[in-house]
Amino acid sequence: MLEPRDENDGEAPPGAAETVDFGLALVVGSSPITRVVVSRIAERAGLRTVCRTSGEVQPVVAGRLPAIAILDGGADGRDCDRLAQQLAAMRRPAGRAQAPLIILLANHMPAAGRPRDGIVDVVLAKPITPDRLQPIIRDMMDRLRG
Repeated sequence: MLEPRDENDGEAPPGAAETVDFGLALVVGSSPITRVVVSRIAERAGLRTVCRTSGEVQPVVAGRLPAIAILDGGADGRDCDRLAQQLAAMRRPAGRAQAPLIILLANHMPAAGRPRDGIVDVVLAKPITPDRLQPIIRDMMDRLRG
C-alpha cells in the first residue's frame, strides 16, 4: 500500500528555528493502514500530512513544527509516549492554544476519558472514522487559529 506523499519530508537541520505550520499534520503509527486512513481524514480537513513510524520520526519537519500531531498509541496505548513528550516540550503559543496539539488514537479510553498526563490534548478510541476524527481536527485548528 502506498503512503501519502510527503511534499516537504526533509528533516530540520540541527538548531533550525521551528515555526508552527498551520497547514501541516504529523501522523505517526506502526500500522501503514492506519497511517493512510488517518492522513486521508486529515487531508479532507484541509491539512497536508507527513506520515512516519514512531521509530523514524523527528518532531520537526523541514524546520517547521506541525500544528497537529496524530499519534497511534498501538495495542497498549504507549507506542508514541516518547514522541508525545518531545512534542509537548516543543509547544509554541498559537491562537488560544499551544501548538502542536496532540491527538492520541487508542484501543480504549483512559480512566474517566481524560487525556493522559496533560500531554495529550484529545484521546480518540478506535475505530477511527471520518465522522469522528474530522470534527476533532477542525475544532483543534479553530483553537490554534484563534
